[in-house]
Amino acid sequence: MRLRRRLPVLGAGTTLGVIILCAALAGQVAPTGPNEQEITRRLTPPAFAGGSWSRPLGTDELGRDVLSRLLHGARVSLTVGLLAVAVSCPIGVVIGLSAGFFGGWVDRMLMRFTDIQLAIPTILLAMAVVTVLGPGVTNMVITLSVTGWTLYA
Repeated sequence: MRLRRRLPVLGAGTTLGVIILCAALAGQVAPTGPNEQEITRRLTPPAFAGGSWSRPLGTDELGRDVLSRLLHGARVSLTVGLLAVAVSCPIGVVIGLSAGFFGGWVDRMLMRFTDIQLAIPTILLAMAVVTVLGPGVTNMVITLSVTGWTLYA
């Protein structure tokens, strides 16, 4: 009975572990570099659709290996996600703890600020921040942190 209740957690943890492992070992697991082009192999179908096992997920219109690009992209995505949580979590926790510890007018002020943040649609705020800061991985982490700290407050 216990194992049956923990099975979804075990499955999710295993899936996340495999994704993290593949992203960490992308340089060794990927058949080619993410930007290497072989124009003669453009639009090769995946192996399950009659393509070659040397390119298991096929190639794109520029002859780049889809699996390699997927694995290297996972590395960037996981880095951005972890950094955004690492930045926004302490901000939200400090604001929430300060509101709870001091109480009174400090609590009211911090919670009204949190309410204002929650009242603004997240995607709209994220678009505004990205418009001001511009594109880039660092700016994406800042944007996700600015919009996500309320989850921890």
